[in-house]
Amino acid sequence: MRWIILFFTAAFVFFIGCEKETNSVATTGTLKVYLTDAPADYEAVNITFSEVSAHLNDQWLTVHGDTITVNLMEWNNGNSIILGEAELPAGHYTQIRLMIQEAEIVVDGQTFPLTVPSGAQTGLKMGPEFTLNAGSLYELVIDFDVARSIVVTGPKNDPNSYKLKPHLRCIPRAISGSVSATVTNPEHLPVAYALQNSDTITSAIVNTSSGYFQLSFLSEGSYTVSVRDTLDQSYNQDNVLVAIGDNNDLGQITLQ
Repeated sequence: MRWIILFFTAAFVFFIGCEKETNSVATTGTLKVYLTDAPADYEAVNITFSEVSAHLNDQWLTVHGDTITVNLMEWNNGNSIILGEAELPAGHYTQIRLMIQEAEIVVDGQTFPLTVPSGAQTGLKMGPEFTLNAGSLYELVIDFDVARSIVVTGPKNDPNSYKLKPHLRCIPRAISGSVSATVTNPEHLPVAYALQNSDTITSAIVNTSSGYFQLSFLSEGSYTVSVRDTLDQSYNQDNVLVAIGDNNDLGQITLQ
């Protein structure tokens, strides 16, 4: 009898162990959302986000639910800040949504409210669709082009108001690449641009000391790289190729 009891006890323990192992199979993945910015001629653009969420099966799942204030002017030239990170159910996601609580802009030392149509009500929604696999990490980078997003009403030296009409680009970090170069004459505040079909995809400020710039988070493909300074000196190169995970260094270039 004693051996029978021991046998069934061992079998029960084995069964429970197998059940736990089966139940431990991953059904979730980790989503991280970053924010970066293209440079603009403002002292500060402060955006307070109240929520970051992702859309799955007709519902919005929270990636970050606490308020976070970001000065967009501090996150350009390939630098990025994490807006949110969460463990979410595996599946096919269709959109990312940013809820904006408030925003302000600083121009010539003065702070102005930045009106955000629908920012707090419906939020800012964007693609691309993506699949979050169980047990994996998926990273998205949102490129917030401030220069193209801010609308000034009235004259620039005496504006009536500033409005934010966001121009956003969202790209999976794992399938992006970059282009870099070193400008030999960077004294007059040059800015570099990556273009496709005459449309600016992203931009970067050239370091006036080293002359270096990097155009980051670009999808695989062919681009025109254009660099211009305040004296209208420029450099243009067509058919610059970007490959996934690589940086295409153009070496030294001179504005003429």
